Amino acid sequence: MIKEELLKKKKLKEKQNTIINIILLGFLFLLPTNIYALSKAPIDITNQTIESLNDYLNSNIITSEELVNIYLDRIKTYSEYNAIITINDKAIEEARRLDDERSKGKIRSQLHGIPIIVKDNIDVKNMPTTAGARALSNNYPKEDAEVIKKLKKAGAIILAKSNMSEFAFQASSSRSSYGTVKNAYNKEYSSYGSSGGSAVSVALSFAPAALGTDTDSSIRIPASAANIIGYRPTTNLISNNGVLPYDPERDTVGILAKTVNDTIIINNIISSKRINLNTKEAITIGVPKDFIKGDNSNILPENKEIYVEIEGLINSVISKLEKNNINIVYLDSYYTTNQNYYVEGSYSGFLFCDSFNDYLAGTTGTIRSFYELSESNNKITDLKLYAKHCNTMRTLDEKNKLKSEYRNYLTQIYREKELDVIMYPTTKNKLLKSGQTGLVNLSAHASSTVNYPAISMPLGFDKDNLPYGIEFMSLNNDDNNLLNIAKIYESINYNNNLPPNAPNLYAIDKEVNILIDNYKNKKNKILLKSDWSKKVKKFFKNYNENKNVSNDAKMLNKQFKKLVLFSYLIRIIPIILLYLINKFFFKRKKSKKQILRRKIFNDRIYTNRKRKRIPR
Repeated sequence: MIKEELLKKKKLKEKQNTIINIILLGFLFLLPTNIYALSKAPIDITNQTIESLNDYLNSNIITSEELVNIYLDRIKTYSEYNAIITINDKAIEEARRLDDERSKGKIRSQLHGIPIIVKDNIDVKNMPTTAGARALSNNYPKEDAEVIKKLKKAGAIILAKSNMSEFAFQASSSRSSYGTVKNAYNKEYSSYGSSGGSAVSVALSFAPAALGTDTDSSIRIPASAANIIGYRPTTNLISNNGVLPYDPERDTVGILAKTVNDTIIINNIISSKRINLNTKEAITIGVPKDFIKGDNSNILPENKEIYVEIEGLINSVISKLEKNNINIVYLDSYYTTNQNYYVEGSYSGFLFCDSFNDYLAGTTGTIRSFYELSESNNKITDLKLYAKHCNTMRTLDEKNKLKSEYRNYLTQIYREKELDVIMYPTTKNKLLKSGQTGLVNLSAHASSTVNYPAISMPLGFDKDNLPYGIEFMSLNNDDNNLLNIAKIYESINYNNNLPPNAPNLYAIDKEVNILIDNYKNKKNKILLKSDWSKKVKKFFKNYNENKNVSNDAKMLNKQFKKLVLFSYLIRIIPIILLYLINKFFFKRKKSKKQILRRKIFNDRIYTNRKRKRIPR
């Protein structure tokens, strides 16, 4: 009997322990995810650009390996946004190698050791290219895409591949068989597409910049919804070699970044056209009236009434531009049924099948034809309509004729009005909630059709703190002028001051910030050559393991003040000594003749002054 009671007590205790363990395990899962963010740095990663990171790397304040770890922590912590499909498992190894090169004085470019995120329809060797479809999860490229080769040669680290709307089909969302990408500012809203994962990754600081692709509006629309910059270059300036195609007549690789300077840094590495910033004195911008207001009675979606808050933001920007001596020319009847016909008649989606089959030749995997892809269940997009066009000879002559007519129409407007760019809201409607449709997509109205360059810039926020974009479009191959105007706009209307709700995962002590400022004061050669400088380098090198960061930084700051005082004394004391030596040791006694001459000279001056005072 006693034995049975003991067994019962034992079983009860085991049961209680099991329940406690389950509760504890559950509690661990409920803890904030940033508890796993073990990497830290003396900088707030959410405020960094390629330019600033490059400066910190060159100053030995941070390493590329630390950067990679910090960004990976952020990707893991904010995984609920569904922005990333695949992580580069060799990223840390690559970062270490690039850190070693930097330590030996070999710096390839401003992208040396900088992590970049790439849309998952761009080939990166040893990583699958899925285009958002699980059916292609073991589709591996035999070599890097041309743009990736250029980035790697420049020292960039491909950190991860981003989620996208499957096969780059949708603009209203980035929904794929890997899930739907959520908006960086409000997870209930759409990220837009198809480069939604790339845009959200930049906004959430998973990397300072990303590559996307733009067929109709696939870079610019997501950029506007993420409050970042989205640049579509003139078609064919950036190679599409190694990019899974959709519409080869309109597809182009483009850039998503936080600043125009960062956009230019990447462009000058991957593009055949180099951008140079220069000062342009007179700028004229065309603004289509039908895109600013609109009329709901019009059958064209682009001419529907604009969301009132976007209209207010646009008018505010126009006012700022005019105050900065930029000429605004309003365009009447800019977009009519004729232009709409050009756009709709130029789509070449029927080329998807044959283009995809050509692309597959450079890959390995189970899917070996478009037909096999269309029959696969591991995707959410029905491709059977596209499969009907496989192996068919469809002429592009009629479509090219429409493009030519549209291009002539736009060129005439630019020349007659002497325009540098045409400006319009990236979209006219309030940001769509996840799952909604009905996007008024102004980004697709011209540049994609005629292959002109365009850039979406942050416009501002509505009352719900949702972001919107404003777009500039220039003529073919006028990318340099376009980005220079974007830079001017950026300085006039900098609205990137409301970050998404994805804060830094670690605190930075104020003493550390002071130490960075002190350390970067490179004007003082004494400080650079002192033991203090070596101690600071060691402090930053061991920062992640240091459990006494605040006190150590405070001590180094005190030493800095003493060194500064000492350096001033070193400079001032010799001057004082020279003065004293000159005054007391080299003072010559004046002769009687010198004294007499001085007296005569003073008397003459006095007499002349007195004569001038005598009234006439």
